[in-house]
Amino acid sequence: MNVIERFLPVNPYSRPGRRLADVKAVILHYVGVPNQRALSVWNYFAFDCPKNKRFASTQYIVDLNGDVYQTMPADEVAFHCGTSRADPQSGRVYTDWAREKFGRFASDPARNSPNNCTVGIELCIDGRGGFTGQTLGAATELVAKLLRDNGLALGDIGHHNLVVGWKDCPRPWVNNPSLFEDFKRGVMVQMRL
Repeated sequence: MNVIERFLPVNPYSRPGRRLADVKAVILHYVGVPNQRALSVWNYFAFDCPKNKRFASTQYIVDLNGDVYQTMPADEVAFHCGTSRADPQSGRVYTDWAREKFGRFASDPARNSPNNCTVGIELCIDGRGGFTGQTLGAATELVAKLLRDNGLALGDIGHHNLVVGWKDCPRPWVNNPSLFEDFKRGVMVQMRL
């Protein structure tokens, strides 16, 4: 796994410079623009978010070729899975899964957020809207490492839709949940190596 440390500048919108309160899960996302490269996503977090006063970031971005861009230390808060919008299933701000998994971090959205207890990873997508083998391979290694480093298990891998419910992110796994299960099996194999 090729990790490129390229930290975002500290700013209120994409890298607040605060430490995570805990690490309860690794949450995966996808870049919604086909063939968008990790450096372009990094630039969005670094420049567009502060300019447009938009909260968005993840600790890692996995490129189409498998390069992993680390945007901040893994123990810092990124803005990747917070919301104020209700989950369509539960009618509450976060899904039942998120409220059970994150406890106080998903019970009072006005004061807390799962962003304070999760590590986020963006995955770039190819021209067909899917993940390349290189992207999945690097993401598998990265997630296995994060689970080991934080004393987490396979059940602590989630994706954006599992947290907020209304967002179809990452679309390839929301549309085909068996692909997400395949990914988790790959992480399990990686953890045994």
